[in-house]
Amino acid sequence: MKKNTLSLVIGAALAALLLTGCAQANEFNGRNVTAEAPLTGEMNTGETAPQATAQAPVAAPASEPTAGIAGSANPNSGYITEEAAKSAAFTHAGVAETDLQGVRVKLDYDDGRAVYDVEFIRNTEGSAAEYDYEIDATTGEILSYDYDAENWNGTTAASGTGSPVTADQAKQIALAHAGVAESDTRAMEMETDRDHGRTVYEFSWKVGFTEYDYEIDADTGEILSHSQEQDD
Repeated sequence: MKKNTLSLVIGAALAALLLTGCAQANEFNGRNVTAEAPLTGEMNTGETAPQATAQAPVAAPASEPTAGIAGSANPNSGYITEEAAKSAAFTHAGVAETDLQGVRVKLDYDDGRAVYDVEFIRNTEGSAAEYDYEIDATTGEILSYDYDAENWNGTTAASGTGSPVTADQAKQIALAHAGVAESDTRAMEMETDRDHGRTVYEFSWKVGFTEYDYEIDADTGEILSHSQEQDD
């Protein structure tokens, strides 16, 4: 009888231990384990990094760091207007817009700054002259210009002598037109060439950081082309 009683007590104890272990296991298995949320601003593994915003094709003035090429249409963009750029070019060339054909203005980007490219043609007595200007879009400064006589018909230009000229005379014509003294120039170069069946003198020199190029007709002293550009 005592043995049976002892067996029952031991069995009850073992059953209690088993029930306790199962309850703890069920509690653990049923527990919801929540993953810790990542800190704000951190990137989860596998997440695609955001793409950088494309920059405007034209440098904005310092007062408008986000302005782009469309800034010319915005009066608060910091750029001068197209009309102001044209006016600067026409005044420098000594022409009136009413006398011109094919005027073209374009806002562009060159050497790290916004510029207006102004191009126009002037027809006179069967010949034509083509002008190209580059104007700083922020300051209105003329950065470079180019002039070419097109469809030359042999007439004498006002800047020429109307008769054959020597190389030295051609040089003086170019210097006088540019408004510089020979003593202020450096790296002066001269070549004699044939262009479209005529003899021409080609000159180039520098004053400060500005480079000049001229082409003079040797038969008439006419300025066939000239350009001026800042040397960066």
